[in-house]
Amino acid sequence: MVIYDLICDIDHAFEGWFKNAEDFQSQSESGLLTCPVCGSEQVSKKLTAAKLTKKSNSGTLPAPQRSTAQQVVSADTQSPEKFAQLQKMLGRVHGFVEQNFEDVGNKFAEKAISMHKGEEEQANIRGIASKDQVKKMAEEGVEAVALPPKPIDPDKVN
Repeated sequence: MVIYDLICDIDHAFEGWFKNAEDFQSQSESGLLTCPVCGSEQVSKKLTAAKLTKKSNSGTLPAPQRSTAQQVVSADTQSPEKFAQLQKMLGRVHGFVEQNFEDVGNKFAEKAISMHKGEEEQANIRGIASKDQVKKMAEEGVEAVALPPKPIDPDKVN
């Protein structure tokens, strides 16, 4: 088992667990590897410091510090029931967004800025935006929220 620190093209950092290095490469090339925050398929290994270990008889290393958000996610995913509940809720959110927001694809940032400036009629839209587009929207005062990827239908998992 190998654990990689990963990052998407919008700078969302997360951890990935793989059977081996080839498993990471295979998933990455086949498009199975996506950012859990925004769904981007542009994921790469993050440069990290080497992990050091001590001999078992020389004491223990201090536990790594985790942010509150990492602790919450870790706690929720430790319990299969809580994880299933989280996935169900996320599925409902995605369902609501799909029914009530127009998918504008990669024109999301352009349309959101245009609506913000009053050049287009206000509407509920959804789509994708690059890191640079997200930065430009923030500079223009446009508020947008990235959703974690839609949960995989358990009936379609092999």
